[in-house]
Parts: sequence; structure tokens; C-alpha cells
Amino acid sequence: MRLTGAVALVTGGSSGIGAATARELAGAGARLLIAGRDPARLRAVADQTGGIALACDLAAPSGPADLAAAAQRAAATLPQAPDAGGATGGIDILVNNAGLGWAGPIGEITAEKVAELVAVNLTAPMQLTRLLAPGMIARGRGRVVFVSSIAAATGVRGEAVYSATKAGLGSFAESLAYELDGHDVRVSVIVPGVIDTPFFDRRGRPYGRKRPGPQPPERVARAILSCLERDRDMAYVPRWMRLPAWLHGAAPGTFRALAARFGDPG
Repeated sequence: MRLTGAVALVTGGSSGIGAATARELAGAGARLLIAGRDPARLRAVADQTGGIALACDLAAPSGPADLAAAAQRAAATLPQAPDAGGATGGIDILVNNAGLGWAGPIGEITAEKVAELVAVNLTAPMQLTRLLAPGMIARGRGRVVFVSSIAAATGVRGEAVYSATKAGLGSFAESLAYELDGHDVRVSVIVPGVIDTPFFDRRGRPYGRKRPGPQPPERVARAILSCLERDRDMAYVPRWMRLPAWLHGAAPGTFRALAARFGDPG
């Protein structure tokens, strides 16, 4: 996909992977709409990228719909891209990156926190896609990116709810890709491992393992950019994360045995 002039909405854009992705996309010539819950950090990223800051709370019942409407209004104010081919303005790229984590025994997570994780990690991406993908189909171009997690492919002890939300996101993305085939609207899933972002502090337990070491969020952002430019449907960050995902599917018994021995939470 040609990124120059494309309008990209990035959720969770005030820090971490989202902020790094906004910078990468801006460097490639995209026009940014950056969504997040921290107004000050959001404005800082918008200033860095020349983007438009859209403050939102995706955990709120009306959050996704409010953001979709605000993004469409903002996109309508932008000049039409030179290669738009007469199509009306809209969102060309949706990067569903916003996410929350929680770590601990299943009996200790509150009902409110379960609902919040499901709302932000799973419901919000589905609702944003439901609201914005039809415009992409009508214009005959578009890309939808889902930032998942290795926890979706393998499960993680102490993070059952988080893992379930990300696994659901992967299934939604796969089904959506079948549905959008033939419309020049492609779907990409990014599967990060341990990334050096505020995520681990916010989940209630910092990352404590020496290996694998946290990767910089810019590495994930570059993977997203590569998927968009080269129409790739999946990327693991780092690439060797394909191995545990493959082993989990190909030899689940072996994987469970290894996970029981080495899979203490980070």
C-alpha cells in the first residue's frame, strides 16, 4: 500500500507502540489521527508527527463510536490525497493498538477489570472496524491492523483474561480477512513478545525475567509499517516468536510441558 497521503488512525497513540507507530507512519508520509486517554502525551505525539490528537476512552460504552465519528470528521478536513482517484476522504488505515493488561490469580481480578480488558482489547477494535471498514470498502482501498500478543497464541500463566481477549482479537482478524478479500482492504495481525513500554507497570506487575529481554516499541512500529507497505498479513516481533506459536499448535503436549517448567510469569 502507498502510505504517502494516506489517513491513518492509531489507537493507544499517546505512548509505547502507538506513539512509535505514529512516528513511523508520519515518516512514511501518512497523515495521522492519534487517539489516546492521556491528553498531554497525546498532544506531544501529535506535535511530533504533525497529526491530529483525538482524546478518547475506549473503555466507555460510547467510546469507540465517539472516536470513529471524531476521526471521520477530522479526516474530512484533510486535503484529498493526489492519488485518491476521485474517492471521498476517509480513514485509509486503522491501527487497533490500544490495549490493557492485568496480571495475577484469576480470583483476584475484579469484575470491573475483566469488563475493562474486554472492552478495550476486544470490543473496541471490533466496533471501530465495524464502523470504519465499510468506508474503506466503498473507496476500494484500506488496511486494518490489529496489535495482538504472543499471549494470544500460547496463553500465559496469571494473565488468563488478557490472553483470552487477544486470542479473540486474532480470530476476529482472521475471519475479517476472509470477508474483505476482493475489496483491496487487507488485514494484518502483529504478534509482539515482550516490549519495553509502560504496559507492564500498568498491568500491576513489572516484567521481571531476564530472558527474553524487552524489545523497543520502535521494532513493532517498523513491523507494522512493513506489513502495510508490503501487504503482509502477519508479523511476529521478534521473529523467533514464531517458534513458540508453532510449537503450541504442532505439539501442544510438548509445549505445555515446557511451559510448566519454564513458563513462570515475567
